Amino acid sequence: MSALRNMEARFDQACGLLFGELLPGEALTLDFAGESSEFMRFNEGKVRQIGHMDRATVQIKYFRDGRTLSSAFETTGDEDQDAEFAAAALSRARREAPLLPVDPYQTLPACSDTSREVFQGRLPEADRIPDEILGPGEAIAKAGADFVGLHAQGLVCRGAASSAGARHWFATETFASDHSTYLPNGKAVKSGYAGREWDAREYTRRLATTISRLEALARPEKVIPPGKYRVYIAPDALNEVVPFFSWNGLGERGLREGESSWIALRDGRKSLSPRFRLDQDFGLGLEPRFNDLGEVAPRLLPLIEAGRLANTLVSARSAKKYGLASNAAPAGEEVRSPSIGAGDLDEDKALELVGTGLYLSNLHYLNWSDNDSGRITGMTRFACFWVEDGRIVSPIKDMRFDESIYHLFGDKLAGLTRQRTLVPETSTYGHRALGGALLPGILVEDFAFTL
Repeated sequence: MSALRNMEARFDQACGLLFGELLPGEALTLDFAGESSEFMRFNEGKVRQIGHMDRATVQIKYFRDGRTLSSAFETTGDEDQDAEFAAAALSRARREAPLLPVDPYQTLPACSDTSREVFQGRLPEADRIPDEILGPGEAIAKAGADFVGLHAQGLVCRGAASSAGARHWFATETFASDHSTYLPNGKAVKSGYAGREWDAREYTRRLATTISRLEALARPEKVIPPGKYRVYIAPDALNEVVPFFSWNGLGERGLREGESSWIALRDGRKSLSPRFRLDQDFGLGLEPRFNDLGEVAPRLLPLIEAGRLANTLVSARSAKKYGLASNAAPAGEEVRSPSIGAGDLDEDKALELVGTGLYLSNLHYLNWSDNDSGRITGMTRFACFWVEDGRIVSPIKDMRFDESIYHLFGDKLAGLTRQRTLVPETSTYGHRALGGALLPGILVEDFAFTL
């Protein structure tokens, strides 16, 4: 774990360089984001780019006289250079902060807790990545499809510290293989495999499922008229809905200020299905429990239990503003490490459960269509099928849906699968992102399609 030691040393060095230079009346928080990653991009079943990434960023938040200013710099591991970068960031904050207006709800760092969590993984050896990923993919080429995607793995670290004495460290070793298989007609199956423990057999099984969908995708599209249909929403598709628990979601500020689409749930005017449960579960090891103020969230926070609101997400700022106790939510009060509870349906019988209706593998372009009533609109995308008598008949032409969260997770929720899938955050914009969700598939009655 030399990469882990290197990253933690950079974090410790940044803390020493910055906190030791503070003057009376100044306060500071420090956020550290580092990674040591192997990656491979591929298409047509061939390696197109492969390499290693080692980088770390420090972001500081400077507090003085009711004003707050953020600044950031890259660390290199070179002590002299990093000292120069840290000094420049602190100098810039001191120079620019007085230009800002006073914030009446400024929340100064006060926590002095410390923590250290390290989740070790079992990943393919770096020189084995092409064989592990592309070897089983040869069956896709034989099926006449293009196998394209990105595999990334390795160490991802986060650290948080404050001038109040808080010091937190989180590190996890993960992999995420995000890929699609394209047919010459432009149709595709999008899927992936992620976690901390690589299992070649499970990866091969998932590719086999992908291949089984290709024959159906080669059939002519079926145009489905607008209307209401029985649908199965696979975990990857359900993952596109997860952000709506955060965006105008379950944060205390949004509920108090009338921005949330979940106000009716909070007020008790509406409820969800008693089958539905949503937790914020840091036991998944997907991201750290601490926030940038050094507060540590509960390992498990029930948000919705048996269809009713159990807790909201309360940041330190909202706690100060509304006289509440913080549960260490970040400033934006987003749900982190979401986990939707399992049901009693068998994932392998999804088509049989649909009977006649739609199997939705993937959704995109989702948005609120009516915030007050909690309506979401979006489009079907990859590998969505028309099903009759429990059998796939044909792919469908893309359709637009418009459905309420109170129906989707409420009176129209017919069931959830026992099996749940870890759907990771696969963004690599700037750095490998942390996060993801543990999700079942869901069966929904009378799901509304408008176009």
